[in-house]
Amino acid sequence: MEEKQTSFLKKMYQENHEGFLRFLLHKTHCREDALDVMQEAYQKLINREGLEEMENPRAYLYRTATNIIIDQQRKSKHHQKYVHQVTGGIESGSASEASAIAPDRHVAARQELDSLYRALDELPDKCRRAFLMHREQHLTYGKIASDLEVSVSMVEKYMIQALKHLRRHLK
Repeated sequence: MEEKQTSFLKKMYQENHEGFLRFLLHKTHCREDALDVMQEAYQKLINREGLEEMENPRAYLYRTATNIIIDQQRKSKHHQKYVHQVTGGIESGSASEASAIAPDRHVAARQELDSLYRALDELPDKCRRAFLMHREQHLTYGKIASDLEVSVSMVEKYMIQALKHLRRHLK
């Protein structure tokens, strides 16, 4: 990393650390989660090209953190839906209800879910976001295109790319 970029990042960290952490604590309600999101957001900022020329790096940092939190919430929601399907609707009830589900079914379901998460994480950011926006929020391609600032045609390509990737990965 260049000296100029390093000093820019140090300055940005020093100026924004406390406010950024408060913002993340408000969003996540958990210090450990907030620190994890902060680390991931700064890592994405570091990896971004043209950092010094960026018009508003603070806004980019906050938007990136918000997107990370949204992605985590979606994963959690997927996980809850999947567990509900696998367990046949048994909530976290009595031990006898939980033991009614075969342990091998739990293991297989967990492995399948982990595989799905890994496959989703391998997708490029906009591709993954487009796929999740369509599947989770049932947004139209037009709305997704507007939110991601890409064309509808690009959203279609993202969807095809995501579906092909998931199909290959989950076989």
